[in-house]
Amino acid sequence: MEYPNFVEAKEVYIKTDRIQGNMVILKESEDDSLYFLMFVGDAEITAIAKEKGLVEPKRPLTHDLYLTILKDTGAVFNRIEIHEMHENTFFAKVYVNINGEEKIFDSRPSDAVALALHEKCPILVNKKLLRRELSPEEVQEFEMIVKTVRF
Repeated sequence: MEYPNFVEAKEVYIKTDRIQGNMVILKESEDDSLYFLMFVGDAEITAIAKEKGLVEPKRPLTHDLYLTILKDTGAVFNRIEIHEMHENTFFAKVYVNINGEEKIFDSRPSDAVALALHEKCPILVNKKLLRRELSPEEVQEFEMIVKTVRF
């Protein structure tokens, strides 16, 4: 199915940094220069890491509980969409079929990504939310500018 204003993120990376915090990076492909970046809390990074097979919690996480309940009702997850940013907050939607009817639920993007990874459904990101990776030359140019600025 085509979603003209969205790209499907097939690559999900996580990075934890003591100074910068926990980051989730979504890309259409490994080599793509466009990416989506969001900062998340410890619980959210753990849920995403679990779904990527990087950690194995001893007990079910919150999203595991919700998924178990929903799966028992026959819910089928179609896709998630990270669709906008408003006042420095990203917004996502989760699309689910329940009893043959598509329902749309508001979600935090980090929760939606964990659900999508678990259910292996598409992760769509609005193209307007993507950033472009800087080339090594651009990074060097910006570093030179920063060095010349006096504070």
